[in-house]
Amino acid sequence: MWPREREALLAKGLGQESDFGALYVDEEGDELFRTAVGPRGCVFLREGRGCRLHDTGLKPQVCVVAPRDPEEADEMRDEDMLPCHHAWQYASPG
Repeated sequence: MWPREREALLAKGLGQESDFGALYVDEEGDELFRTAVGPRGCVFLREGRGCRLHDTGLKPQVCVVAPRDPEEADEMRDEDMLPCHHAWQYASPG
């Protein structure tokens, strides 16, 4: 997630420092943070189902726009960019 998104979560008390990894620079030169991983994947996943940031208006942009399809989800999972992937259930087509 973008640093400004991380800072907003911290400022609102929706996250804590331990919920995020270290700042890193991606292939395009963007500075980003990844979330820490909990028992179900991303630390922001609720115990039962769904993301606890969903209704806050502060859900990180990457969580809203990606992945766009199962293939992109698998690619993101393989690159450790989708810690919630194992908790997903795909709908059957048609």
